[in-house]
Amino acid sequence: MDQEIASQPNDVLKLHHERNGHPQLPDPALLELLCAAEIDTSNSKVKQKQKQKSKQKWKVVIGSESDDEGPKATQLGWYSPRWKSFLEDAKVECRAQQALENPFLSLVDDLPVAITESLSASLVQWLKNGQQVDAGVYQLYDDLATWRSNLKKIAISITTSAYGLSPPDDIPVQEHAAWVQAAAVELLDDGRFLRHGLDKFRKTKNFVHPALLEAIILFFYTGSYHIAHRQPAIFRKEVPLKCLALVCTVFNCVFQGLDKNSNSKFYSKFTAKEYKSVYLWLLGLLGDVMSDPYHGPKLVQQLCEWAKIGWAEASKLDGVDTSKHHHLHVQLD
Repeated sequence: MDQEIASQPNDVLKLHHERNGHPQLPDPALLELLCAAEIDTSNSKVKQKQKQKSKQKWKVVIGSESDDEGPKATQLGWYSPRWKSFLEDAKVECRAQQALENPFLSLVDDLPVAITESLSASLVQWLKNGQQVDAGVYQLYDDLATWRSNLKKIAISITTSAYGLSPPDDIPVQEHAAWVQAAAVELLDDGRFLRHGLDKFRKTKNFVHPALLEAIILFFYTGSYHIAHRQPAIFRKEVPLKCLALVCTVFNCVFQGLDKNSNSKFYSKFTAKEYKSVYLWLLGLLGDVMSDPYHGPKLVQQLCEWAKIGWAEASKLDGVDTSKHHHLHVQLD
């Protein structure tokens, strides 16, 4: 009887490429642009100070639990002024990209690719604009958890007034928490916090609550991240559907926090682990609305109107208020 043929050993390199992809050579044009813009500070006083800080960083401190002193490479203070400026610009570009594509990135599967793409695009534009960077450092970090946390802060700040969650005067103080909790539960039920009454044809107005618009303006259009300004061709015409889904998700997070902790001191963490599934579900609901012959066109019209409002508010911050010129029109016959 013939001996059994031994199974071939696994190709480790092939398995590695299947999991992580094939390595790619760096873009020659990007490397040339980077080298041309790098500033060599090896003989400067700045470099000497950096070396001194590096030595101090590794000095052993008796009685300290950590041997490290000063900022780390994951902190902005570790970088030189030129790289600090670039990283701040790259972070804004990264946030704009994630708002349009995937606000709940997977740390292993999505984040490395997304960061690399944002970094490369930002660096090319940065250098083409005549900006400079120091030689020897090429690292990007970004905390998207902080990015989402800031959106949650905006939602928290407007929830009470936008949804009328202040207890009436005739409710005793000791019953305020229970009243807020009951109101939050009612708004969560069947997604009522997403709706705002009926239209003139007695049809439900889905995803149109004024709180959603307010949060969209404060975060995407007039917020410190300037996300709309990064993609003006998109945000001037309409609010992207994924951005609306993200805002709806954060309000769901806030109301769940009020349900669990009605004293408003603690809220659920707005993380991918907890809320990516909610975000995807809401995207599906928005897709259902878009597919409806009546509600679909209404939603498209709403997103366009909200974009005009948001862009007008953003323009006011830039000192360019175009709302004063509505008397000027064109005739497209």
